[in-house]
Amino acid sequence: MMEPHTRTPSGEGSHYMGHSSDSRLHAVSFGKHAARALCAAACLALGTSSLVAQQIPATAVLAALNQGSSFSPSSLPEAPQPQAPAQQHPGTPAAPNTLCRITGVVSDIQGGLIPGAHVAAERTGAPKSETQETNAGPLGHFRFTELLPGSYTIIITMPGFETYRLQNIVLKPDEDYELPEVALPIARTEADATVTVTEEQLAEAELNDELHQRVLGILPNYYTSYIWDAAPLNTRQKFKLAIRSATDPVFFASTAITAGIQQANNTYPEYGDGVGGYFTRYAAAYGDAIVGRIVTSVLFNSLFHEDPRYFVMTNGSFPRRAFHAILSTVTQRGDDKHWHPAYANFLGDATTGLITSTWHPGSNIGTVVLNDTFYGLGGQAIRNLAREFLFRHLARHVPTYAKGRPPDEKSDKLPKEKQAKPQEKAAPQPAPAQPPASPQ
Repeated sequence: MMEPHTRTPSGEGSHYMGHSSDSRLHAVSFGKHAARALCAAACLALGTSSLVAQQIPATAVLAALNQGSSFSPSSLPEAPQPQAPAQQHPGTPAAPNTLCRITGVVSDIQGGLIPGAHVAAERTGAPKSETQETNAGPLGHFRFTELLPGSYTIIITMPGFETYRLQNIVLKPDEDYELPEVALPIARTEADATVTVTEEQLAEAELNDELHQRVLGILPNYYTSYIWDAAPLNTRQKFKLAIRSATDPVFFASTAITAGIQQANNTYPEYGDGVGGYFTRYAAAYGDAIVGRIVTSVLFNSLFHEDPRYFVMTNGSFPRRAFHAILSTVTQRGDDKHWHPAYANFLGDATTGLITSTWHPGSNIGTVVLNDTFYGLGGQAIRNLAREFLFRHLARHVPTYAKGRPPDEKSDKLPKEKQAKPQEKAAPQPAPAQPPASPQ
C-alpha cells in the first residue's frame, strides 16, 4: 500500500506554490493594463464626440482605473447639463454697453427757445409703460440716456403750440443720436367770439377813414360823412377833426392865397406893405380860420351836442338832395341822430367875428360879426352842394360800404314807367241779315 504524497511548505513543493501565486499576480496586473488599454482604445474608436456630448472627461475614466476600481458609468461624475441661452424680457434692463441716447433742443418757428416742453420717446412695438418722458430745460434742451435699441417716435407737446412728431428714428446699440432742429409752430385755434364795439370806438374807426378822404387826392374832405347813420363824435374826436383840418398843408396854402389877395387889394392898410405886411395878413387870416374851427366845430357843437359834419344823401331826386344840402346850413344832426336848428353854426360864426375883430384894425365890430355870420352860412351852403353832387365822384379813399342815405321806399323810389292800358276789344258786330233769296 502506497503512502500518500505529502507537500511540505519547503522544498520543491513550496517552490511550486510560490510560482503559482506570482503567476496569478502578473495575470491580474496584466489584465488591469489590458483593460486600461482597451478602454482607451475604445474611447479613441468611438470618437471624442460621444464624450463631449455627454461631457464625461476621459481623465476621469483613467483615474478610476488607476485607483484599481472597476469602471462603471455610475462611478463617474455627473456631466453638466446643457443650459438654454438667457432671454431678455421687454422690461428687463439692457446691459450698459447697449443703451442708446437721444438729445435735442426745442424752439419756436422764430428761433426762440421753449423751456418746459414735454418730450416723450415711444419705442415701436413696446408697451406704453416703457415710454420714457422728460421736460426740456431752461434753455429748451432735453436728453434721454437709457433707451433700448430699436425704432422710436419722438413726441413734443407744449401749451399754445402744435404737437410735433418725429418718427422712424432707428437707434443702434450704444448710439448717440442728436435730433435735427425742432421748431414748434403756434397752435391755430378756431372759436366763435362775440365782439362788442362801443359807440366811441365805432366813431373813432369812422373818423379815421374820413381823415383819409381827399378830392382828386389833394383837397381834404374831412368834414364829409358818406355814412348816413354814422356814430356821433365826442368832444375829443371833434377837437381831433378840427386840429387835423387846421394843420393840413392845403389849409396853409389856402391861407397864403387869402393873404396874397388882401395884400394885392391893400386890405387892412394898417398892416403895411412888403413882406412884413404880407406875413401880418397871413397870421391874421390863419387866426380867423383856426378860431372859427375851434369855436364853432368844437366848442359850440359840443355844447349843443351837434355834429359838425355834412351827411351826404347820394340817393334821391335832384331837388330833394339840393334842398338837403341847403337845409343842412341852418340845421344840424344832433348826437341823438335827430335834426335840430344849427345853433352851433349861428353862434359860432358870430363869436368868431367878435374875437377876430380885435386884430383887424379900423373895422367895425358889428360889421365884422354880421359879415362872418352871413358869409359863413353862404359859404357853408356852397360847400354842401359841392359835397352832395360833385365831391362824391372825385373823392378818394371813401370806404366802399359808405353809400349815403338809404333809399326811402315811399319818397326816393324811381318813378314808375307809365304803363299803357290795354285797349278793350270791341264786341263783334253781328252780320246784317241777308234778305231771303227770291225763288226762281
